[in-house]
Parts: sequence; C-alpha cells; structure tokens
Amino acid sequence: MVVDDEAPISKVVIDILTPEGFKVISASGGEEALDKLKTEKVDMMLIDFFMPGMSGRELAEKIRADPILKDMKIGFVTAASFSESGSKEFEKLNILDYIKKPFDNKDLVERVKKMLS
Repeated sequence: MVVDDEAPISKVVIDILTPEGFKVISASGGEEALDKLKTEKVDMMLIDFFMPGMSGRELAEKIRADPILKDMKIGFVTAASFSESGSKEFEKLNILDYIKKPFDNKDLVERVKKMLS
C-alpha cells in the first residue's frame, strides 16, 4: 500500500511497482489507510511522512499500537532529510527504510524488494 496525499505520487509508485509484479493499492491519507487495512491484505506500506491531518509518523504509531498490525513492514517516502535523532525515531517505530523524493525508479523497486525480504 502506498499512502500519499498527492495522487500523482501514488500513481507514479503504482506505475513503477505494478510491472515488477507487485499488487499496489493506495490511500490518500492516514484515516483511509487504516480503513483499508481492515479489509485488504497488505504486506507492506510506503507512507509519505508529511501529510495533512494524520502525518506518516502518526499513522506508523497507530499501526505499531494495533496488536493485529504491529508487525506491518513500513517504509517512509519523503522529500525531507532526517538527522541522526530523526533516524533513531525511525528505529523506535521499526521503519525499515526511508526513500527520498524524488526517487530513482530502479532504486525504489530494489528497496521495496529488500523491505519485503
């Protein structure tokens, strides 16, 4: 699942990953993502860090607090750079990777494969 408030970004991720054999669904924000997780089988999530309403971090915190979802594989996709303290927060939330926007298509595919392995 790709969670991004910018539909063109979600479309690009879907267009890159689908030909590689991935089934990708999208959500435009945290609440929609949580709703879809109730009915969809999801192996991993790529979450935009900065979104209105519920941030990517808040979404990850809610997922980690849910006994059913707590082991979900999560990667962040963001335009931001993070300091060492920010990276430590990712460790606390068990974030597998963060991919900087704009991303290289081949790099995105490889990093998603790595997160799923």
